[in-house]
Order: sequence, then structure tokens, then C-alpha cells
Amino acid sequence: MKIPSPFDLDAWTEEYLPTSQGAIGNREVFKKSDFIFQVIKGPNARNDFHIDPWDEIFYQLHGHIYVHTIEDGKEVKHRINEGDVFLLPKNVFHSPRRPPGSIGVVVERPRAPGEEDGIAWFCENCGNMLHEVYFWCEDIEVNLKRYVQEFNESEHLRTCKKCNTVLPDPTKVPQWDGDEWR
Repeated sequence: MKIPSPFDLDAWTEEYLPTSQGAIGNREVFKKSDFIFQVIKGPNARNDFHIDPWDEIFYQLHGHIYVHTIEDGKEVKHRINEGDVFLLPKNVFHSPRRPPGSIGVVVERPRAPGEEDGIAWFCENCGNMLHEVYFWCEDIEVNLKRYVQEFNESEHLRTCKKCNTVLPDPTKVPQWDGDEWR
């Protein structure tokens, strides 16, 4: 067995992730490893909340990000600064929101068949859950994007059944005004 040589992660990022990948844009560094080690470059445009059956580790390489979580039914915003490490416990709805120029690493565990990820959306007006989907996340670079795109394309799904507020499609509205998520 040949052990791979170390390499410069900044150079790897410039080669394989030269620009942001949009709404959800991550690149897995070590395919077929016991870990999902991924680099994500901002900006992104999202308002979905992911739920992972395992802990996630965030390490912010450049700039800062916000990880919005749902805690006791309320949205909480955590700022992760350059150089910070953040452990997100399993089974917590979270939404990483990345400003322009930010670059971070997220480490997760690959899912075995039967271990499901989830995505949910919440009304920005009343907090009501609008929609949720659970699925086996075989490919971290592909699966989430598909469900998020399907939700964003449906005004019916984005409309709150409780207060009739329509959650905007985050890819169609400005996301970053200065340093804050709108």
C-alpha cells in the first residue's frame, strides 16, 4: 500500500474549488475515506436546515461564517471566525451561511445505508416547519443540492400553511448585505 504524500490545502482549494459553487458548494478532499473531509468556499445562498445523524466539525480557514441552528424551537446564530473550530452535535438542524471570500473545512462521517440525513425549512415569520425530507446521503456533493433545488423551485412548498408567508428562494434574492445574513 502506498501512503499518499502530504499536500498544500490552499493550493488544492485553488485548483479544485477556484470559485464558490453556489447555494451548496462543497468539494470532498479525500474520496472513499473513513471521513468526509470537505472544503467549502463562500458565498452561498441557502435557507435550508440540514440534520446529520453524526457530529460535524467546522474549521474556518479564511474569513468567518454563521451557522444557524434550531435550539428549543428557536433559531440561534453562531459566528465562527477565522481559525475557530466548532463542534456541531448530531441531530441538530443547522444552516451554514458563508459570506463572500470565506473558506472552511467541514469533517463528517460517511453514512451507512439506513443512516439518514434530513433537510427542513422553517417560516421566517412564525417559525413553523414548512417542509422536511429525509434521505440516505450517498454522495455529500450531490444529494443535498437536489432536494434543496426541488424545494426552492416550489412556491407551494415555500408557503407557510400557518401564516401564508412565502419563504424566498435564496438563489433569487441578495444574501449578503455587508457582514450580515439578511
